Amino acid sequence: MNNIKQKLQRFMQGRYGIDILSRDLSYLSLGLFVLNLFVRNTWLYAIALILLLISYLRMFSKKYTKRYNENRVYANLTNNMRKKFKRFFTRIKDFPKYKYIRCTHCNKQLRLPRGKKEIVVTCPVCRQKFDAKT
Repeated sequence: MNNIKQKLQRFMQGRYGIDILSRDLSYLSLGLFVLNLFVRNTWLYAIALILLLISYLRMFSKKYTKRYNENRVYANLTNNMRKKFKRFFTRIKDFPKYKYIRCTHCNKQLRLPRGKKEIVVTCPVCRQKFDAKT
């Protein structure tokens, strides 16, 4: 077992490995494979296979700077969308305990504990005080 692990480590030395773009390509191809189970379309299967192949070629590539730049461009393009998804799932997770409101002065989003009725809130950014229902 140790021998296989060492061989794999030697093989991966100098290779790029997995990054955000490779991970997302793998997830997309997995989703297309699952969709293809229901649709049974050869074109869909071919697209999923090509995306998976591109993902693995990126992971095993030795062109580190080129893969790094591709990943950086992809991360910059999808950064806002990933932040919105993260905020959305955080709000769902926090729903039983916290309520989110916006400051009336600077429009900053604030998290308040639920069940406190009416409270006076001080915005940490602009120091404006206002009343809020929780």
